[in-house]
Amino acid sequence: MKLFAKFFSTFVLCVVVMAHQVVALNLLNENLITGKETLLKGKLLINKVCTKSPTRDLCVEVLSSDPLVSPTANLKDLAIISLRFAARNASGILSDAKILIDDVNLDPDVQQGLADCKENILDAESQLEDTIASLMIGLKSEAQRWLKAALAAIDTCDASIPGDDDILSVDSTVFRKLCNIAITVTKLLVRSNKL
Repeated sequence: MKLFAKFFSTFVLCVVVMAHQVVALNLLNENLITGKETLLKGKLLINKVCTKSPTRDLCVEVLSSDPLVSPTANLKDLAIISLRFAARNASGILSDAKILIDDVNLDPDVQQGLADCKENILDAESQLEDTIASLMIGLKSEAQRWLKAALAAIDTCDASIPGDDDILSVDSTVFRKLCNIAITVTKLLVRSNKL
């Protein structure tokens, strides 16, 4: 009887361990998130998230850019990292716009377009900050709206300047890619409550 009891308890223990391993492997291979908790963190999560981005290499570069947070980042951290990166890019576009506005050799219509663009970039930068604030207080759907507004602002900026070969057009293309990375991360974050 003792032998049977030992065998049975060993068998049950093996079944439990195997079940846990199967569940863990399925979660790692199939899902990013369960409930409200992120299973993956840091580099593993960054790589998994960036498989969803059309600009995978840029995505990995952006999400890995914070040496303090990136190594242990969850989805919310990655969303904030991507938004801050995009906001810094918007600041750079703003600096370029200010320099171009002051160019006395430009046609007055182009200068007016640049001035309009500058206002839209300020709006985009502000909307990115609002997106970060929304995420910080848990308003994930609101964050998506602010992020889309930032993209609309940069579209308006592009429309106010003729041509597509100027420095601002090149900068705005990069800005769009950065915002799309942020959208990828925030969409995953919003869906995390629905799984």
